[in-house]
Amino acid sequence: DRVVDLSPNSRYAKLNQILGKGAYKVVYKAIDREEGYEVAWNTCQATKSDFMELSDEIEILKRVRHPNIIQFFDCWYHNNDFVFVTELMTSGTLREYIRKFQIPNLKIVKRWARQILKGLSYLHSHTPPIIHRDIKCDNIFINGAHGEVKIGDMGTAKMRLGKAYTLTGTPEYIAPEMYEEKGYSEKVDIYAFGMALLEMVTGEYPYSECKNTAQIYRKVSSGIKPECLAHVSDPEVLDLINSCIGAEEHRLSAQEIVEHPFLAVDPEVVLLPAESSKSHLTMQVVFKGMDKLSVKFEFNVDTDTAEEVVNEMIVEAVLPAKYQRLVTGEINRILRDLRNEKEKSQSQAHTEAAYAAAVAVAQQHQQQQIQQIQQHQQQMHHMNLVGLSAQLPNTLPRGIGSGGGHSATPGPLEGLYRGAPDRPGSAGPSYAAADDVSIRLFADSAPVDAFVVEAASASNRGAEKALEWQQKLHAQDVMTVGDLRELHDEDWTSLGLTVFAARTLKNALYGRVARPS
Repeated sequence: DRVVDLSPNSRYAKLNQILGKGAYKVVYKAIDREEGYEVAWNTCQATKSDFMELSDEIEILKRVRHPNIIQFFDCWYHNNDFVFVTELMTSGTLREYIRKFQIPNLKIVKRWARQILKGLSYLHSHTPPIIHRDIKCDNIFINGAHGEVKIGDMGTAKMRLGKAYTLTGTPEYIAPEMYEEKGYSEKVDIYAFGMALLEMVTGEYPYSECKNTAQIYRKVSSGIKPECLAHVSDPEVLDLINSCIGAEEHRLSAQEIVEHPFLAVDPEVVLLPAESSKSHLTMQVVFKGMDKLSVKFEFNVDTDTAEEVVNEMIVEAVLPAKYQRLVTGEINRILRDLRNEKEKSQSQAHTEAAYAAAVAVAQQHQQQQIQQIQQHQQQMHHMNLVGLSAQLPNTLPRGIGSGGGHSATPGPLEGLYRGAPDRPGSAGPSYAAADDVSIRLFADSAPVDAFVVEAASASNRGAEKALEWQQKLHAQDVMTVGDLRELHDEDWTSLGLTVFAARTLKNALYGRVARPS
């Protein structure tokens, strides 16, 4: 790559690499010379008067700051081009991602949808609300390394001062009221989100059955839904899409849609760090992605039961009754894991004692061999090396070759130290040990926590390390073994696990025979 242009203030350097090209815009890779990171250099053909008319929108873009909206850095007009610099997303658009990796599972779609809605909720919460007016999968950008999505292409965004009347956007995603002269509100973004969600779950562009824009207009104006809507099999997804693309007065707000059953987050119970007491535990019910509900409680292993504790929380109105069965199961899972860990620790203690005894025997045997070698070296000083050289093999102690090294016969230490760290003197994890992990196969529906505990134990890692792995998986909404199996390679890198941990879990997940290439 080489620099082909600079911004007026010389901060941004445009490179000769094109990242994307559309009917009205070309995107190049660029460098922020002050901060040292890559950015996107966008160019659109426009007249000077067009650029001046965009001044209001530019002021909007400069004020927008949200983790799910691509950040706008700078803009200027040069040689009949409107140039603006934005944050760079590494994996392209959602539409490109879906075409490349096929239709994602619903868990991933939920994660994407929540992030898009958070961005829309932020825009619509301004006074007056900011309307994007061109929400679609082509304008949602993804960073595959972290699983985050952001709303981009804010060039069509506009502050809603009363009702808006300008027709703009993509025909397949334009709400019916935008074709009318009565004006429209931020609810047009909700309609477009519904169409984007439809494309995410079917992989089909809405109204792809239409041959031209006129046909799309006739269907939308007549209230005829896209044909691909019939391909949505999940009833909750279908209900959500219909609520988004229905009549304007019946559409929910972005914040309200987050509470829809399809996007609701099931609770999980986590064991919190506590004192060394083995009888008294501190647990917490958490709802990932929601700050409204979090319940911390004490649990006495000797006297309490999961059923009693959950019933008490429901009676005291700190936990909704609909989660009774799920939370009870989660608590029992933690107790079961703790019992299994205790049994394994006891078994490991016996194994370590036997190992220590074996090491002592091996060290004693090794010392005897060293003494034999030293005695043999003293004898050689008194030999006639020329006359007696042929007799040397017969005079060496058993197990010592003519070159003074070990014979091909395995020594007692070889079996003992098999599986030691790869690098001599290293106290770090053995990557060879990670490749040797082999445990029973788990069903897709099995809790990922039980799987992690068994994998950690099989690779000689303790409960603290297993808990660390579990927390990193929970942070990415990986709750079952099936969730783990569905991850792509770049999803694995975003989990935040060490190379050893990721390799251990992959090997344990698929076994030696079925391990993917």
